Amino acid sequence: VPWGAGSGIDVQVRQFADEFGKVLKTPVVVENKVGAGSQIGYEVAALAEPNGYTLFAGTNANFIHQQLHPRAKLDPVRDLAPITMMFWMPSVLVVAKNSPAKDIPSFISWVKQTPKGVNYGSGGVGSASHLLAAMIGHRNHLNVTHIPLRTLTADLGPMLTRGDIGFALPVTGVGAAQIDQGNVRPLAVTSTKRLPEWPDVPTLAEAFKDDIYLADSWTALFAPKGTPPQVLDKLYAAAVQAVESKPHLQAARLFHTIPTASPSRADFAKLFRAEGDKWRNIVTESRMTPD
Repeated sequence: VPWGAGSGIDVQVRQFADEFGKVLKTPVVVENKVGAGSQIGYEVAALAEPNGYTLFAGTNANFIHQQLHPRAKLDPVRDLAPITMMFWMPSVLVVAKNSPAKDIPSFISWVKQTPKGVNYGSGGVGSASHLLAAMIGHRNHLNVTHIPLRTLTADLGPMLTRGDIGFALPVTGVGAAQIDQGNVRPLAVTSTKRLPEWPDVPTLAEAFKDDIYLADSWTALFAPKGTPPQVLDKLYAAAVQAVESKPHLQAARLFHTIPTASPSRADFAKLFRAEGDKWRNIVTESRMTPD
């Protein structure tokens, strides 16, 4: 797992790993290889022996970093063997509870009328929360400044309350805790449909009338390229059982994620390539550069 212990992705992957190990009848150990916005873990996994014993919980952040750091010669399609999607994670645009922004139109007006612009927080340079906010800023001609947070889960509420940042786009699992505590106000979500827990909160695509904002994050299971097909088939079958297990589905409800097993390895490989193209295009359009 290329993210820190206790992060939303880490917690859900650990729940998956428990069920995965039960199906495989062997212990599955989760190691957190943190750093460089998920690239440390990516490199460890990509260079591992392709024998099926080292797997990677990859995300769309890997494609974002590929575009941001072309000299690093990252290529998830080249380096990784896709196994299956595990879960999708919508993001939610949040502001402080006392913010003048009550909806997307008033949010745009507020940012444009703020003389020095507005800061936004993210989980780090190249994260989906960074990219989505940068895209909103660019497409709507807003003066916004990126503030990477050390720990989005812990820092989001306090920094919004103090006014250190004006808005953020955490995944719903992170944003929900702050929303439930009444610390922040949700304005829109990135999912294709409104979420049942916030029926009055529109989607970004709905609010902006533009499908470019349909950009959920995701986490999926990969092996190093070169892993034998029969091994990948065994891992896929076990992973599907784990994704669809009752404990994993229950955990997904707690973390506000959408568990999704791919219909086949081939289907996921096709989706994986399409997601790569989509996120690279979003990076290009947002004109986001490494901070």
